[in-house]
Amino acid sequence: MRAGLALLTVLPGLAGVPAPGAAQSALAHYDLEAPPAWVAELPVALAEISGLAVTEDGRLYAHGDEQAAVFRFDLKTRRVTERFGLAGRRRVLAGDFEGIEVVDDRVFLVASDGTIYEGRLAGDGTLVEAVRRTAGLGGGCEVEGMTWDARTRSLLVLCKQVRSKQWKDQVVILAVSADDWRFERKPRILVSEERLAAVTGSKGFNGSAIARHPRTGTFLLVAGPQRTFAEIDGSGRVLGGGKLGRSLHRQPEGLAVTPDLTLLISDEAGGKAATLTAYAYRP
Repeated sequence: MRAGLALLTVLPGLAGVPAPGAAQSALAHYDLEAPPAWVAELPVALAEISGLAVTEDGRLYAHGDEQAAVFRFDLKTRRVTERFGLAGRRRVLAGDFEGIEVVDDRVFLVASDGTIYEGRLAGDGTLVEAVRRTAGLGGGCEVEGMTWDARTRSLLVLCKQVRSKQWKDQVVILAVSADDWRFERKPRILVSEERLAAVTGSKGFNGSAIARHPRTGTFLLVAGPQRTFAEIDGSGRVLGGGKLGRSLHRQPEGLAVTPDLTLLISDEAGGKAATLTAYAYRP
């Protein structure tokens, strides 16, 4: 697909409200209204944290929104332990970065215009040469979030703002193949904002993060401006959702699920300190 789109959805927050008849719901196993398992303050370098990604062996990576600097966060010590950068011409790339995904040893960052860069996971203090994989979406969508779909070997990108009348009042998620780096001509998933409002209690859904739950295969979405979250399946059916508490989630921007199914939500500083909040999975 050429210039013009972008898509994705986000979710996590507080206690989810399952939709009628929802099966295989991930939200049913989290109580987001109860006190979280833990909250960690993040360093100043991550004050504008934009995205989270977890590897299969449980390593957590995060990034800010002005440079392609990637931070490793140790979930045991709850501290940042390493930092490396995706670079061009021996300098860390600058841009409006809004999402991260890690696939094996490959790391992907997406900018708000849909441009995707690929590099490799690296050690502390390393600069890694980045490859630009897509040319962007030409302003049709403002991207803010990305996740991996292993079944189709595609990156899915979440659209925070859509400028096409064709998709008015819908949350759009687009797919780009990791084999030929072409965006699919049609959105992979469309979600009615009206149906989202029925579970979030909030008008509109400006997605800021998306993550695929490893147990259910459903997608969790979070909308920073509304401080709401939702869960959808691959067809766009809304499974549940809710509103995030202001005291813990001033500006939710990132979402990830660890191998032990802990749900992580990152929030920008918003005048205080950026935070990472963990919600335990309940069998």
